Amino acid sequence: MPRHQRRPARPPAPGQSWVTQADRGRWQQQAAGELSAILAAHPDLPTISWTITPGGGLTGQALVPGDPRGSRELFAVWRQALELQDVQETTMGDGMGYVRARALRGTIRVTLTAVVASLNATGDPGQLSLRAAQQAGRRPAIDAMPTPPWARPTPPPGPAGHSPA
Repeated sequence: MPRHQRRPARPPAPGQSWVTQADRGRWQQQAAGELSAILAAHPDLPTISWTITPGGGLTGQALVPGDPRGSRELFAVWRQALELQDVQETTMGDGMGYVRARALRGTIRVTLTAVVASLNATGDPGQLSLRAAQQAGRRPAIDAMPTPPWARPTPPPGPAGHSPA
């Protein structure tokens, strides 16, 4: 039979996959390299938890335990640093929400997540929830967060024996 008329390769046997363990390992190594590049490019950002998925994706969890408003601030800092644009927020009934942003960095899908205080639960009556802002045709103020304490500049030391007030 001429080469151009060969039959296609057989499908994998039951229980097997077209994707090999070597493929998964290579994808995870590429994701680890991308994570290394991200961390090297942003050494001044607070640490967050990172997971490398079996498919070679990266997921960062921006969580401040017990402080959902702090988690939103941490999320916003990392989202801006990584230039993640596709932001989605799900509001739960208890004033909490789940926020996620995704982007491709080369061939690596990077996802950033956080459990946050819902925009309508921030105590600022001028801020709308994401759903209310969309219904009103306005863009919610996701980036209009106050600077978190760990991102504020350190005040210069006062005179000897005096601490800045």
